[in-house]
Order: sequence, then structure tokens, then C-alpha cells
Amino acid sequence: MRTDAIPPGPISLPTDATFVSDADEEIFLLYTRLAALKPPDSSDTGNFHGLGTENSKEDALLVRIELKPPPTAYDPTPKSEKLNRNTGRRNRGKKREGSRSRSDYRKELEPVVLEYRLFQDITALRSRSGDTGSVLWKTSIEFLSLVLRQLHFPEPTRPGLFDYAKLRHTHVLELGAGTGLLALALSPLVRKYTTTDIPALLPLLRKNVLSAPPTTTGTTVTVAALDWTLPTLRQIDISADPPDVLLVVDCIYHPTLVRPLLATMTALAAPQHTVALVVAELRAEDVLRDFLEGWIELGWRVWSIAEGLLGPRWGMWVAWFEG
Repeated sequence: MRTDAIPPGPISLPTDATFVSDADEEIFLLYTRLAALKPPDSSDTGNFHGLGTENSKEDALLVRIELKPPPTAYDPTPKSEKLNRNTGRRNRGKKREGSRSRSDYRKELEPVVLEYRLFQDITALRSRSGDTGSVLWKTSIEFLSLVLRQLHFPEPTRPGLFDYAKLRHTHVLELGAGTGLLALALSPLVRKYTTTDIPALLPLLRKNVLSAPPTTTGTTVTVAALDWTLPTLRQIDISADPPDVLLVVDCIYHPTLVRPLLATMTALAAPQHTVALVVAELRAEDVLRDFLEGWIELGWRVWSIAEGLLGPRWGMWVAWFEG
């Protein structure tokens, strides 16, 4: 079931998005797909492998993302209109306008490789109780790869998750940013990027995000402390510029933080304005079920969109806050 739900904006619902009205049904579908990847003995072998940190041993990482063009991606410029290398003029060819074959428009696209230098705090991971944000998690890399692949290799038959022209005028607020990889990579695509986490992680977050070369797009990047267990609007002021997009990536893992996270998201959302994009690795079923149930109860309209985009190891949802 899909209902037309979110107004035109920086995020578009895929055509196969499904409206989530029953958390139990959504959990059943997600974990049934996940179970198909696991070997019968549930050991960590074969096609299924556990996800977690990218590298929990090094304090400095070079994150390398290779983007490969999908089979349907192509260069829209016809061969017959390429510049003639010998004359410097456009070679119109002998074909009449409108008679070009599909092969005229295709050329082999090369992969794109992007690299990001990132610092972690391995000591904090091992010594600070409950600290998970001081290292990079694989879900962030998977989500970032999806966004950048759609940016560099748009498919004419499958619209991307983001409308990048509209995204350029958007305020994105990220919760639980951790090491700040997403802020580092995605902030050049938006008008304003607010990246948040608990106070203990702010030095690491600032080191990664604010020490990077300034963007050429004029993006405003802000690093702010935000503890979900404390009153949200006493910690951060968004009254003058409420977020257009709330980004929540791999923040659903501990049962005691589910309700505080939902309360924070709802406090930050401007009714009938803010869209939330949530990505989660499929870990404990009960924790994710509790999150989805609470999300729906708070008046959010939720659509499941992971299938076909991230694969069966993750859940991904877009939600619109009615207020």
C-alpha cells in the first residue's frame, strides 16, 4: 500500500515505497528478508556477515567509496553532437534530427572514487560506557554510497531518493552524527547542515567536520550538542530556521534511548514541513518494533523504502510529521 503523502520537496518517495501502519507487519517483512541471508546454523559465514564498525582499531581512517555506474546509466549527450577533435566543431552527422538510435546516446561511464579522511577515538570506545559514536559504523558508509551513486549516476527510469536541485536550498539536521562522515560528505549538497551528538563527542565531531576545507557552495555547517535525554529545545534553537530534513542514521540500538530519540525528533520537526529520513541496521527486533510503534503513535506518517535501495540488512524509512 502506498498513499500519496509527502509534498514535493528534497526527498521523493520511490515508486515501491510502502506505507507503514502496522509495526508488527513491517518487522515481520524486514526480518523475513534478513533471515534469507543467514546460513542454517546462524554462524557468521557465507553470504551473511555481521555489520558493525568499519575499523575499531585505528584512530585515523581513509574512507574510500567507489561508485560504479548501474547498467542503465548513460551519458545523455548524443555521439553526433560531440565536439569533433580535429575541427573543433560539432559533428552533426548525416542523421536527421529525431532519427538517432538509442546507442547514439550511450557511452561507457567510468567509476567514481571518493575519499574522506576521518578521525576516530578508539580509547573512548573502550573506556567510556555506552560510547558508540566515537567510531565509524558501516551503515553510514552504505547510506552515503547510495546517495552519492544516485548523484553521480542518475538513472532515467528510476528517480533518486533526493531531488538534488531542491536539496541545495535545504536545512538538514542530523541526529547522532558520531564521527561526522555524513556531514563531511553531504554538507556541500545543502544550504545548511546542522550536525549533532552528545557533548562528549563534540571535540571529535568538530575535528572531522570543521577542519575540512570550506565548501565552495557556501554551505553553513554547524556542530551542536544535543542529548536526547534532556529537553530538546533548551539545547538547540531552530525557531528561525526549522529543519527541512531530519537525518537519523544507525541510531536505533539501545532500548532505553528509543523514546528519548522519538521525543527529540518530534520536538525538532516543524508540522507539515519537516521530513525525517531514518536508516537502521536490523539488529534487535524488539527495539526496532518499539521505535516504529512509537513513531506512528506520535503522529508521523511513515513509509518503508529500503527494499531495492539498501538491501535486506537495513531498514530505511521516510516520514512526514502532520503535527
